[in-house]
Amino acid sequence: MKRFLLILTVIFSLTVVRGQTNVYHTFPDSAVWRVDYYCHNILQYTIIANYYFQYSITGDTLINSNVYKKIYRSFVFENNVYHDTPILPSPPPPSGYVGALIDDPAANKTFFVFPDSTNDSLLYDYNLVVGDTLRGFITQYQYNFNIKPVVSSIDSVLVNGQFRKRWNFGPINYSSLYIIEGIGSSAGLIEQVYTYATDFTDRHLVCVKDDTGSIFTSGYNSEIGCNLIYEGLNEINPANHFQCFPNPFSVLTTLQTDIFLTDATLTIYNSSGQQVKQINDISGKIITIHRDNLSSGLYFLKLMQGNKILMTNKFVITDN
Repeated sequence: MKRFLLILTVIFSLTVVRGQTNVYHTFPDSAVWRVDYYCHNILQYTIIANYYFQYSITGDTLINSNVYKKIYRSFVFENNVYHDTPILPSPPPPSGYVGALIDDPAANKTFFVFPDSTNDSLLYDYNLVVGDTLRGFITQYQYNFNIKPVVSSIDSVLVNGQFRKRWNFGPINYSSLYIIEGIGSSAGLIEQVYTYATDFTDRHLVCVKDDTGSIFTSGYNSEIGCNLIYEGLNEINPANHFQCFPNPFSVLTTLQTDIFLTDATLTIYNSSGQQVKQINDISGKIITIHRDNLSSGLYFLKLMQGNKILMTNKFVITDN
């Protein structure tokens, strides 16, 4: 009898786990994906460049009467750029709007619409079984070497307290590859996977964050880690004096500067790097920032005049 109960318990446990991984997990409505590009060629000439950025979902858009999630790429920080040949490293990806995605639970797929288009392109297909070849526009086969990413195994990973299916692929020339439902791939979010490094660029997903913190960490050892990338920190003029008082605040705060502003713009970001407020056409030396409907927490601000960043800073909003 005890043995029978034990068998039932094991079967029930396996059913629960399987049930968790069979639930379709959509992409979150608000999140950021930290991604690193590492360009390298150490064969005939040396070419090295590191690019760091993040994607964010910032609102919805209507395409063909369906609601899609808008995807933006942040400022791309460049580091360790070096080459001893006239051939330059692969250029960094452009910042700005990169397209929109939509989940289709009925088809068990995710689709993507590129800018200036209304046509769906397959991003992720979650119907793959062991032995299937990776499908979607992210796949770039190197036919000269006949290398194709094939599903080698399927398991599950814990993401924000829930199990999600993971498809592992092989063979791959230079790194392991996987896709996770509602997260992306080991190469990023919409990054193409080159089965042979013809452009000598490795692409790596570092982490995925939402308002509660990191919901997935890939384990890739990024020099910047899971920290968000902000533009122009090296453009700040230390001679300009700025003061934000009070800080923290619950209703409003005042930003004071010793320079006279003309048609300046103040942009406020939440802790996930998403823009939540913007004040335009600022003139004078004093800026009043009202809380309005912002929730309590940590925020970052950026003050620009023309194309120059004058300062970045952070403040805290409290409910007291």
